[in-house]
Amino acid sequence: ILTMAAGLDSMVVGPMGTIYDGGTIEVGGRVIYNWDRIGHGTVDMTDVLAKSLNVGVAQVAVALGKDRFYTYLKRFGFGQLTEADLANEGPGTLKTPKDASWHESDLGTNSFGQGIAVTPLQMAIAVASVANEGLLTKPFIVERIVDGERNLEIQPTVVRRAISENTAKILTDMLAEAMERADSDALVDGYRVAGKTGTAQIPIPGGYHPTLTLASFAGYLPADDPQVLVLIIIDRPLTSKWGSKTAAPTFRRIAEQLAMILNIPPDDVRLVMNQEPTEEENVTQ
Repeated sequence: ILTMAAGLDSMVVGPMGTIYDGGTIEVGGRVIYNWDRIGHGTVDMTDVLAKSLNVGVAQVAVALGKDRFYTYLKRFGFGQLTEADLANEGPGTLKTPKDASWHESDLGTNSFGQGIAVTPLQMAIAVASVANEGLLTKPFIVERIVDGERNLEIQPTVVRRAISENTAKILTDMLAEAMERADSDALVDGYRVAGKTGTAQIPIPGGYHPTLTLASFAGYLPADDPQVLVLIIIDRPLTSKWGSKTAAPTFRRIAEQLAMILNIPPDDVRLVMNQEPTEEENVTQ
């Protein structure tokens, strides 16, 4: 999500642009493969999201260049504390070209998340900034502090703009379209959902575990007027290692319940409710 956001915002790629996916790409001497080890030919940017193409998103990062790529990751809050009202928060790990341990190949692998460590809260607010028209906000847990006569209500605080409002809206549409193209298990009846799966290999000494993963899904709804964002992370799933098969259906079940609890009308009902009455209807009323 974030690499595509950076590419769109910098205008190095467009929502209707295409790339050629030959199945591999070499960045800094390291060969990067797609998760399915298949080349998908000429694909558009929404297909890159729908098919989770590492080769495609690595091309976006290379087009951005190292300076712009890492500038955007920092705008999204990676490598920094969110300063939420929770104890013992960690900043995660984000190597940049200023670090001696950074290698040119990291630009390719970091484009789809490998080699970066983030907290769930960091990931949630980064994706939420796309839902929130490009604005990254400070998360908070406590809504109100009541102490005697003091009643302090915590207000949402905008930290900075991560991407433009236009980029955020375009990317939201692409994410929703990508889910529909993939017939995602995270789709919620009655609501258009914007989101993305994740499947992360678990690091072990000398590399990554051959089978164990962290499966995830981050999504928000309704896509055109987001009311809720849900991030699902399943540590070492047993039924399938892929986020699309484990975290995505978990998201759907939770989102369905949240829509009922928060009384979020289905899209068709909400659109009718928000329609301006015609002149004839006004006269009738």
